[in-house]
Amino acid sequence: MKKYGLQIRAPPQKKQPTPLRPRPSIFDEDEDVDVEKEISRQASKTKSHKETEEQLKKALEEDPSAFAYDEVIDDIKQKAIVPKLQDRQDRKPRYVQHLMKKAEQRQKEHEIVYERKLAKEREKDDDLFSGKDKFITGAYKRKLEEQKKWLAEERLRELREERDDVTKKTDLSDFYFNMEKNVALGARGIEEKEEQRKAEKLEEEIRKEEKKADSPAEEVLLPESQDVGSSRKRSMEPQEEEEEKDASEKKIGSDVVTEEKDSSTKEEAKEAPKETTTIQHKKSEDAIAAARERFLARKKAKVEE
Repeated sequence: MKKYGLQIRAPPQKKQPTPLRPRPSIFDEDEDVDVEKEISRQASKTKSHKETEEQLKKALEEDPSAFAYDEVIDDIKQKAIVPKLQDRQDRKPRYVQHLMKKAEQRQKEHEIVYERKLAKEREKDDDLFSGKDKFITGAYKRKLEEQKKWLAEERLRELREERDDVTKKTDLSDFYFNMEKNVALGARGIEEKEEQRKAEKLEEEIRKEEKKADSPAEEVLLPESQDVGSSRKRSMEPQEEEEEKDASEKKIGSDVVTEEKDSSTKEEAKEAPKETTTIQHKKSEDAIAAARERFLARKKAKVEE
């Protein structure tokens, strides 16, 4: 609060002098206290070191490359770059690739038309250059092969499109067939069924082969004359048996009939009289056993291959 009017001046107060601090004495220092402080500081320091070492050991046990910065930095940078590259690839124009494919297709069609035009022009001049040599480079041959291949692929594509054309379908059989393959509608065991069918086919083939191996092979000869049959029976010499073995090894199955035998019997039938009768000759037991052994040997060689 301010006071107005006559005011008496207050006497100035004297400042009290600050007391002087006493000088520290040399013999007043407490060395025991300082030593205890140093010991506690060192103990806390060693404890912190131990904790950091334990943390380092745990980190290395979990991941040996936890502190291998120089070795991991390249992978980290690459992982950061890959998403950007994928994003760039995904941002390609949608229709440009399709347009480029169509342009290549038109270019090939123009080249084929041009080649046909040149071929027609050459046909007109064949009379002039009929006796002269023609030189064709390797690049031109490769070009013609590529054109043939492309035409074959285009033909196949057109056939597929014609087969899958919906406007030409007369029933809904393809629709229901595709419905059976649809996973959303419960068609999940298609691959398992196909594998099972393949296994069943293999089992059937193995059974057939076993039956063929168990059943003796019989030879059925073509119709020929009685004289030819009797002469064939008498002329079973070792050389003919070796020829029959070599010919039978080329065929697999129960009917051991060779082309050489058929040709020889046909020639003999032409030379023999035309009084033909149907005669069927069975092999002897030794020939059947030999044929069976040859078949088993072929089967074993196939399995080993």
